[in-house]
Amino acid sequence: MGEQNVQPLSTESRRQFLRHLLDDINSLETMIRDGMIEQGVTRIGAEQEYCLVADDLRPAMTGPEILAATPDSHFTSELARWNLEINLDPQDLTAGCIHRMETQLRGLLDLADQRAADFDSRVVLTGILPTIRQSDLDFCNMTPNPRYRALNAVLRQMRGEDFSLHLEGVDEINLRHDSILFEACNTSFQIHLQIDPDEFADRYNWAQIIAGPVLACCVNSPLLLGKELWSETRIALFRQSLDIRHPGSFVSDRQPRVAFGFDWIKASAAEIFRNDVTIYPLIIAAEMEGRSSQEVLRDGGIPKLTAMNLHNGTLYKWNRACYGIGGGKPHLRIENRYIPAGPTPHDEMANTVFWVGLMLAMPQRHRGQWDQQFWFQDVRSNFLKAARTGLSSKMVWFGEYCDASRLVLEQLLPMAADALGRAGIPSEEFAPFLETVSRRVARRRTGADWIVESLRRLRRKHTLEECQLLITHSMVELRREGGPGHEWPTPQSAVLKAIPGRYQRAESIMSTWLVTVRQDDLLEFAGTLMDWNGFHHLPVENDQGNITGIVSARDISEYRQANPANRDALVRDCMSSEIVTIAPETSLDQAESMMHENGFGSLPVVREGRAIGIITAEDIRNYRKKLNQA
Repeated sequence: MGEQNVQPLSTESRRQFLRHLLDDINSLETMIRDGMIEQGVTRIGAEQEYCLVADDLRPAMTGPEILAATPDSHFTSELARWNLEINLDPQDLTAGCIHRMETQLRGLLDLADQRAADFDSRVVLTGILPTIRQSDLDFCNMTPNPRYRALNAVLRQMRGEDFSLHLEGVDEINLRHDSILFEACNTSFQIHLQIDPDEFADRYNWAQIIAGPVLACCVNSPLLLGKELWSETRIALFRQSLDIRHPGSFVSDRQPRVAFGFDWIKASAAEIFRNDVTIYPLIIAAEMEGRSSQEVLRDGGIPKLTAMNLHNGTLYKWNRACYGIGGGKPHLRIENRYIPAGPTPHDEMANTVFWVGLMLAMPQRHRGQWDQQFWFQDVRSNFLKAARTGLSSKMVWFGEYCDASRLVLEQLLPMAADALGRAGIPSEEFAPFLETVSRRVARRRTGADWIVESLRRLRRKHTLEECQLLITHSMVELRREGGPGHEWPTPQSAVLKAIPGRYQRAESIMSTWLVTVRQDDLLEFAGTLMDWNGFHHLPVENDQGNITGIVSARDISEYRQANPANRDALVRDCMSSEIVTIAPETSLDQAESMMHENGFGSLPVVREGRAIGIITAEDIRNYRKKLNQA
């Protein structure tokens, strides 16, 4: 969404915008038909999204300030205050282009590091930042840009209720949220490839076909809010965080605004934009000033197709068709949006070279016949399986089932190398990057595999919060060392003591493994649960899951002494209803003070009326001891 002057749709703005939108699509069709779109030139480009973290390795809300202090047009804002984006210059696909792209990427990332350091922040390249907490996703942390806030307001209004998020992998997340800021958890490395208009339909279909195996070897986002989910959790998270479809009791084929697609393209790029207007309602507009695109064409000019591009910018296809103007010439390109950021610039360039090589390697004998080679459902299934399980996926490739890693190693990498060579790119320029992909796949060690391996090893001796900090610390430091991610060692525990403020808040040390009882449960049942599990306190919930009290082992003991014959006593008979709770953001100092003032041994940690954890005085003493030992 490059257009800044955006606004919610009124009746009048909708009418004007629709007129311009239809004009734009008609103009595009005219330009394609009359040969006005640039041909015979192939260019590549990319967008680098990145996260900012503070010294404590949690999101740094410094993005707007850093951007204001960075007088370089390559940098731009992103949805959240802890994200920024770098736009690389387009490069003609000729000898030296890969070197030029990598040199610019590394130079701009060096500048990003320098500017971030000026604001006590650091750069992280990752699909989803492991240390993001739910409290970071508050609306106040959205970048103060009118277009983001307008988009959030319109999507929220159209949905008519909170957004829901349900993801299940090894762990599970099931929650509701009131803004689109969960989308800001996603950080990608988006690749652009210019396509000749007469080849666009075939190239776009081929881009869909290769998406599954390419994603399988690039996955880098297995964690969200401390939960181990998909190998590339971004795919499901992005879709659900922007889904404005109304849940109902009937089956509907309405497409989500974040989508893979649902059928082959038959004719041209204009077909994609026509379908998008047909399928997706307008959600935002801009004031359309000056002449229409049709009028510009009649006068011999090149129209910007502003309305079409703005509507296209509110759709988030994993392979997105784009129209632009460069050097005074209109062009068409495919934007690959599914590859995550990181873990290093070298890995990102390796992913880029692999994808571009494969795009050039499209089998010519199948042009216009993709529906005879693949069921589209198999292509989409390949993509979703790759997002879930990465290189462990089984895929359908030209009617045969095959292991994703074998497909990449035995077929796709040789295809990419051959096509790049035929395009005039020297072998010494692309071979090291394809070798990186080959070694990564052969070792079955994607960025996601490294994160999961690190998490599981660290969990043997550390809390989940400590694991997240250690993994993020390694991401920051190892990225600077430059080696590809498949060679990274797992994080070392010793660095934990150097991370400041690691136990500042209740959520840092609270127990999230909650055992609760209801008010009408037998008191004997509550006491037995405490005995079995070594607990001293249990939160009490009502039928809606809201916390209504707390019962302690001391409460039960005192009640039994006073009422030795009453074996039918209920939890409500001795629980404390006048409870004191804390939020997950409450500082440990404040939590400790509240316990002392009220004579409590524990405090429930509550969000929106529901217990999400419990913290005890013993927990605080243990972590004070750990800090002193460090």
